[in-house]
Amino acid sequence: MLYSIGFFIFSLLYLPTLIFKGKLHADFGERFAIFDKMKERALLSGRDRIWIQAVSVGEVALCKSFIPVLKEKFPDRDIVISTITKAGNDLARKIFGKDVVIIYFPLDFKAIVRKTISLIKPALYIMIETEIWPNLLAELSSRAISSALINGRISDRSIGKYRFAKPFLKKTLESINIFCMQDSIDAERIIELGAPKERVRITGNMKFDIELPANVKDIEAVRDLFGLKAGEELFVAGSTREGEEEIVLDVFNRLLADFPNLRLLIAPRHIDRAVQIDKLIQTLTPDSKSRIILLDTIGHLNEAYSVATIVFVGGSLIKHGGHNPIEPAYFAKPILFGLNMFNFKYIAAVFLRNKAALQVFNGEDLYEKCKLLLRDAAARGLLGKNAKKTIVENAGATGKNVIEIAGVLK
Repeated sequence: MLYSIGFFIFSLLYLPTLIFKGKLHADFGERFAIFDKMKERALLSGRDRIWIQAVSVGEVALCKSFIPVLKEKFPDRDIVISTITKAGNDLARKIFGKDVVIIYFPLDFKAIVRKTISLIKPALYIMIETEIWPNLLAELSSRAISSALINGRISDRSIGKYRFAKPFLKKTLESINIFCMQDSIDAERIIELGAPKERVRITGNMKFDIELPANVKDIEAVRDLFGLKAGEELFVAGSTREGEEEIVLDVFNRLLADFPNLRLLIAPRHIDRAVQIDKLIQTLTPDSKSRIILLDTIGHLNEAYSVATIVFVGGSLIKHGGHNPIEPAYFAKPILFGLNMFNFKYIAAVFLRNKAALQVFNGEDLYEKCKLLLRDAAARGLLGKNAKKTIVENAGATGKNVIEIAGVLK
């Protein structure tokens, strides 16, 4: 009851924020279990589905490798993917098209989740990472519908909040049938919060299993796409956050003095910030700004990584928590990231332990280490080789999770 009241108050306060930021989209009614006739027919046409909740872009990207393995194990099961963000929903549509039903996740009010569950008729509900919604899970449990948490993690940043909510969480966690956690720390934390110990497994991090897009072009085609001329090298700053672009632009401007053939590609995590970043670029000299590519579309960052000379992974110079370094590692690229990788703590630690990435303290350190790498092709090659090797050695979590899911799917 307290949770429902609190969530209601939060929703009332948050709705004006969505309106102000222009984030109310045409399909927002789906969050209230209001679907257009075509979507409702699609939902009503199936039963015994597997419902996967993938919050945003990162979780949807995991589904690209997860769903094929799931379908191989359960070929007769239809799949529904739900997302919360529009970017995640758009990516799901792009990747899966008409192969699965894609909806927005219902707001966690009892009446709304009841209607959504009745439409989907799932045999199993899967949460990716720590996506726990009490009313939904209670309704699933009351209908004897199994649920599974996969790729589970509880970051240093969030554990305090979860501990505060522990009295309310215990009953919710007891309704989940299986917990597939990324590492031993995550496993210990979920047990501390109330998950039954016998249901907790350590299966690794599915992000090591991310597949590359099938349509990645060959190197020359990608260089042409980005307008790279013969002899030009590319510094990619991927998934940058507010406060980092100024640092990256300053570093690039300084590097140009020693590396006049260098170009910079900035790919902000949220493309709606492109106008803001372009204003920063316009403050540079004509020569500098003419050498900068601002990526303002979704789906091309992997292509940029494929032709990069060096890669900086954003969200890590500010206190955001970092982003996934695995994608550039697939292309055997030398990777740099900042100190704030707490959302990818385990992955970052594995990369650093394997000498598969360099960690930088600040903008000055980023400049110095970029300069060293740009001068030393052998060092770049070794760092990239170690990055690729790290991916290969840590793969396999997806298959382990599917095995655990098979044990609870009725």
